[in-house]
Amino acid sequence: MILIRKFQPRDFAGVIEIEHEQFSEHDPYLYMSLYELNADTFFVAEDQGTVVGFVAGITAVGEHQVYCRVFSIAVREAYQRLGVGTQLMKGVIAAFHQKNIRDIVLEVRSHNLSAVRFYQRLGFVVTGMEYGYYNDGEDAILMRHKG
Repeated sequence: MILIRKFQPRDFAGVIEIEHEQFSEHDPYLYMSLYELNADTFFVAEDQGTVVGFVAGITAVGEHQVYCRVFSIAVREAYQRLGVGTQLMKGVIAAFHQKNIRDIVLEVRSHNLSAVRFYQRLGFVVTGMEYGYYNDGEDAILMRHKG
């Protein structure tokens, strides 16, 4: 049974393993800083004591408002398409709503159309593009959720 819970420092190694499995964008130690600044919007999915997924949300101040951003979400390959990502996203969205912040943004690689569809099922809409956003030059699709 998958348990969704808040990240704890002992989860760091599991998050880093998933980060290396799924991405190459972020400095792994950034996640500890994210936890220190955003502990209430950083969740992990755990299966029998093993971290199998995570979502890191951050709160930021824009020009005229406070908004929340899904900084990163990842699920171990063996656990994908089992609803783990949906549970993680629902958890972080609920945490943002508890902070009375309804405006949530995220970026997704332009080639990752399955992720775009995943976010759309959760109520996100495409709002634009950020050209050359990723380190390798790939564009990002910008998405927003207003709950």
